[in-house]
Amino acid sequence: MTDKEKLNSILRLRLFYSTEKELSDLVGYNLKGNHFSRFKDFQCDAYFSKFAEECQEYTQGKVNLAWLLYQYEATSKFFKKYIEKTRHEANKRFIPYLLNYIYNSKTLDDGVQHSKDIILCERYDTYNTEGEMNVGILILMTYGLIPTFKNKTNQDISDIIGDFQKAYDILSEIAKANQTGASTIYKEMLCLKEMRKLIKEERAGDKFINRLLLIHITNDVVNRVFALKKPAKLRQYSKEIVPMDFELTRLWRCEDEPDNIVWEFVPLNIDAYCLYRNEIDYQAKKIKYTKYQLIFKNIGYKDFCYTVIMRPAFNWHNILKREQSDDSISFDYTDIEYEDDKRIVKKLTFTQESPLSEKPMDLKPVNKKDVLGYYTTYLDHEGVAHDFEDEDCQSQYEVRMDTMEVAVSETAILFKGDDCIYKLNKFDEEGNETIEGISSLSHTDNFIYAELDDEGTEHQFLCLDSINQNIDIETLLNQPYFRKITNINDIF
Repeated sequence: MTDKEKLNSILRLRLFYSTEKELSDLVGYNLKGNHFSRFKDFQCDAYFSKFAEECQEYTQGKVNLAWLLYQYEATSKFFKKYIEKTRHEANKRFIPYLLNYIYNSKTLDDGVQHSKDIILCERYDTYNTEGEMNVGILILMTYGLIPTFKNKTNQDISDIIGDFQKAYDILSEIAKANQTGASTIYKEMLCLKEMRKLIKEERAGDKFINRLLLIHITNDVVNRVFALKKPAKLRQYSKEIVPMDFELTRLWRCEDEPDNIVWEFVPLNIDAYCLYRNEIDYQAKKIKYTKYQLIFKNIGYKDFCYTVIMRPAFNWHNILKREQSDDSISFDYTDIEYEDDKRIVKKLTFTQESPLSEKPMDLKPVNKKDVLGYYTTYLDHEGVAHDFEDEDCQSQYEVRMDTMEVAVSETAILFKGDDCIYKLNKFDEEGNETIEGISSLSHTDNFIYAELDDEGTEHQFLCLDSINQNIDIETLLNQPYFRKITNINDIF
């Protein structure tokens, strides 16, 4: 495909702009009729480079525009040859078959044999030998939300917000249908919550969404839905997160709160932070705290980032494999101000949703030595505050966690307990993984011992954070692949 052909495809498919006029206004040329055909090669190269750059910005560097156009054309050929002329309802039924075939390497077991759907899945596989097919494009095309590659009728988009809303409904159904066996159970996945928020902002007047973003989000949501069933895939996603390269001091204040409330950042060894909201009760000699977990994701900008906020309910529900409450996890785009060195943060602004609530919040570090010393005296229970006690504000969701010392080999993980060492084999006698995804773990991953109370019953868990596998220790002790080391020979 030449750059002229690529530009004409971008125009025809309305990937960046909903109407021909909008793109014409951008380039300062009436594209009606001749499109980009009269442009010189050098101009076409420059315009396509600009669109390729915008594509990188829209998708945070995850989509190559030239390759996406190639995938769009290949997927369109498959759609027109095998799907377009069949009944619409049959097409909808085919999508769950295809998704199970692609992500689970098997066809959907719904009690009914649909041989045509199985054959279509195999044909998709044949067409997709080098990744030419794009499942997000196929889903959107099947539901009539985007056109085929060479479609020349009704090209202007009349309601891009409505298309996003329909796609959101479709993706929500896909997520709901695939909750069984998922490692984390959501009422609404974070990526879907973000999509819904995007639609809301667009209705309020933003001019950001387009078909390119619709395709990207569709693929991202589908990938994340099925990653919840694949621990090794979850680990891959976690390894892809690029954390913000900045320095956060320990203690912070929100000026809208009373002076007895101070926030405390504690770095974790998984590119995340624990954030404690400490409320000092001088009369009762207690420090009531609420614990949050934050991940600051670098999205290519120094002065703001994407922040994932996990509230106290998240870990509790996740470990017990219960459906997450609506507010257990959220996200916010956080503005960052730095000291002169451009590394030490002097202000964090949660622009829409803070750890505390669905409201903005500013946090500033405590820098004055006398104030800093005052707070640390109480938080560290020193001197006059030695008789203070810590008290969890949200004990219903309290999870007591400790990082475990481990030694990891290719075949086993050794855990150091209070008075002994335990060995967890990665494979059984037949060479199968004892716990799905465990073979991918190394000493750089996060291993946690957790305790929690569930309606009066105390539970202990071994949490393999990177693959989101939380194993009840009582169950684990009865497994042949987990045992206490009693002598040196048991290690080998």
